[in-house]
Amino acid sequence: MKGVTVRESKRAEILDVAASLFADMGYSQTSMQDIMDRTGLTKGGLYHHFKTKEAIAVAVVIEGFAMDDTPPQVGPLQAVVDASILLAWLTPRVPVVKAAARLGTDQDLEKTYGYLWTQYIPAVEKLLVQAKLREEIKPGARPEEWCFAWVAAYTGVDLMTRQDYESLPRKIATINRVFVSGFATERALAELDMRAERGRELMERSPWARQYLREAAPQASEAPR
Repeated sequence: MKGVTVRESKRAEILDVAASLFADMGYSQTSMQDIMDRTGLTKGGLYHHFKTKEAIAVAVVIEGFAMDDTPPQVGPLQAVVDASILLAWLTPRVPVVKAAARLGTDQDLEKTYGYLWTQYIPAVEKLLVQAKLREEIKPGARPEEWCFAWVAAYTGVDLMTRQDYESLPRKIATINRVFVSGFATERALAELDMRAERGRELMERSPWARQYLREAAPQASEAPR
């Protein structure tokens, strides 16, 4: 890739391999030796990039839960819906995102546990505050309460569907409809697109999501739909 050094390329390879192992086997069942075997690195080569398995896990979670910083081309309420349904589509298809979801809810990993909600709750609250100013949500709705409940519900659904991750987009779409109908104005509800299929459409047309699929897990772009 143009502009990427050998060191950066090798680091990315380590993260891809570790993410696949963490996603399939879990953190505790994955060893540094497993990562060395998959990457072909020596102990010195691996430790040159990461001193501990925990450091690799932290890097995977940060990469997996990276948020699109492109200014949304839609209203703030639609932006929250889009972020959740896009993440739901990426999770089963991109190992680094799937691994981040698993590591971020592992209570034995102090440095990664809770990363999803600590990153997403403030981001969702900011968008809901903007939505309230635009009169997309009801006057009595409190963004600081709804953002917590919404992200908590997403996390719970993610945990519940891990044996059937392909159903995650459909179930997140259901959660979105239930939550949004509780605080959005009738005008906003009429304009929102909360279909599960919207996540796939966003994944295909978003440069950020396409890059995620291409760089984090090239094989994911060929996954069955």
